[in-house]
Amino acid sequence: MANVIIMEYQLKKLVTHYRKSLQIKPENLVVYEKIAELYYEQGELDKTLEFCQEALQIQPDLASVPKVLNKMLQTLGFEGEEITAFQNLLQSKLDYESFDILLSRSQTVKTPTDVKTWKDAIVLGYDFKEKKQWDEAITAYMKAIEIEPSLSFSYFTLNYIINYCFTPELNQLERIIAFYYQLIQRRLTSPYAYVVLGDMLTKQGKVSEAIIAYKVAINKTIHLNQNITNKYINSPKIDDVSFLIIGMGKAGTFSLYYYLCQHPQIIPATDKELHFFNKNFDLGVDWYLAHFPPLPVEGGFLTGEATPWYLGSDEVEKKVFQLFPKIKLIAILRNPVDRAISHYYMNLKLMKEHRTLEVAMTSELETLKEIIDLTQVSEKYWQTEKGYLWFGLYFYFLEKWMAIFPREQFLILRSEDLYNQTNKTMKQVYDFLEITDYSLSAHPKVNSGSYSKTNNKLRQKIDDFFHPYNQKLEDYLGMKFNWK
Repeated sequence: MANVIIMEYQLKKLVTHYRKSLQIKPENLVVYEKIAELYYEQGELDKTLEFCQEALQIQPDLASVPKVLNKMLQTLGFEGEEITAFQNLLQSKLDYESFDILLSRSQTVKTPTDVKTWKDAIVLGYDFKEKKQWDEAITAYMKAIEIEPSLSFSYFTLNYIINYCFTPELNQLERIIAFYYQLIQRRLTSPYAYVVLGDMLTKQGKVSEAIIAYKVAINKTIHLNQNITNKYINSPKIDDVSFLIIGMGKAGTFSLYYYLCQHPQIIPATDKELHFFNKNFDLGVDWYLAHFPPLPVEGGFLTGEATPWYLGSDEVEKKVFQLFPKIKLIAILRNPVDRAISHYYMNLKLMKEHRTLEVAMTSELETLKEIIDLTQVSEKYWQTEKGYLWFGLYFYFLEKWMAIFPREQFLILRSEDLYNQTNKTMKQVYDFLEITDYSLSAHPKVNSGSYSKTNNKLRQKIDDFFHPYNQKLEDYLGMKFNWK
C-alpha cells in the first residue's frame, strides 16, 4: 500500500511539472502526450481524454494523435475505423450525446447478453434511450459504469435520463442508490459517481445523506486537481460562492464555464448547473454549499456555477442577494434571433416541441403582441409558448437584477465574442474576477448543436420584433451589441 501511495505522489508531481511547462510553451504536443500517458497510468481516463483532445485541437493531423489514446480506445472495445471516428469527434467538440450516436452507428447490440465491453453497454443504452425504454437504458448505462467506472460518459448520461427524461419510481431510485454504494465499496469510482448518488438521495428526500455524498465528490475532485497545493490544503477555509454565470440559456454558458474551469485558480462545483435559486431553494443553503469546494480565507482560489436560466427566472435575483450580496455575476448574451432558433431546436431534440419552427415562432410573436407588460407573462402564456422569444428580451431581465445589485458586480459578454475572440474575452472574465491571466491552448465548442438554415423571411420577422428591445438594452448598458 505504501508503494502505491508513493507512486501516486510521484506521478502527481510529474503531472504538475509538465503542466507548468505548458504555461511557458502552451502548444507543446510532446508535453500533452506525456501528461495523457501519466493520467492513463493513474487510471484517470477522463483526464487522459482531456489532454488527448487538447493535443488534437492544436494539431488536427490524426497521424500525430497521442499513442495513449489508441491504447485506451482499444482497451474500451474500439476497433479499426471506430478509433478514427472517435478521434475525429474529439477534434470537433465535447458532446456526450454525439459520442453515444457515434457508437450506435458502429454496431448493433440487441440484448444485455450481447454486452462484452464498455462500448457495447453504451451502444445498448443509447438504443434503449432513443426508444424511451428508460428502465432498460438505466440498466445498460449502469453496466457501462460497472465495466469502466473511471469514465464520466456513462455517469453523465445516466444522470441526464434520471433528471430530465422521466421521474424514477421509488424502487428504481433504490436500485440506483444501491448500485452506487456497491461501486463506492469497490473504491473504483469517479467523483461524479458521488454527485449522481447525491442527486438520487435528494430525490428521496434524504438531504443530509445527499450533502455527505456531494462533499465526498468535492474532496475527490480536489485530490485530483493538480493545481491544489499543500498551502490550500492546510489553510483555514470558508464556505462561499465567488461567481454565478446567470445566463442566458443557449448563449454559450456551457463553453464559458468550461473555459473558466481550465484556469488554475478556479475549482469547479460538482456540476455546472445546480438550479438552486430557481428550483431547489427549499433544499437549503447547506445543500447548495455542499456542491462547492471550501475556499481559503486568504484567497487565491474561486468557485462558482452556471445555471443559464437564472437570468430569466422570477425572484431569483432576490434570493441570490439574500445569500450572497457581494457575489460577482456574469451574463453572456447571444443575438436573440440565433438564441431563439437554437432554443427551439434544443426542445425539438428533447421532444418537448412538435411544431415547425415557423409555427412556433409565429405563435409566440402573436402572443407577445397581446401582452401589455412583458415582464409579467401569465401561466396562460406558458400553456402554449416555450419562451423562445421571451427569453431574448434581455433588457427586462437585467433591469430587475441591476435594481438590486450594483452595476460593478456584473460582467456582460457577447456570445459572439466568446467564440470569435476567445482569449481576449476570457481575459475580460479573468480581470473581472481578479485572477491572473491564463491562455487557453484550445477552444473546443461544448454542448453546441447543429440545424438547418432558417428561412430568411422568418428570420427577418424575428429580427424586426427584437430590434426595439435590443436598442433598449444597448441604451441601458451603454454598450453596443451589433446584432444583425
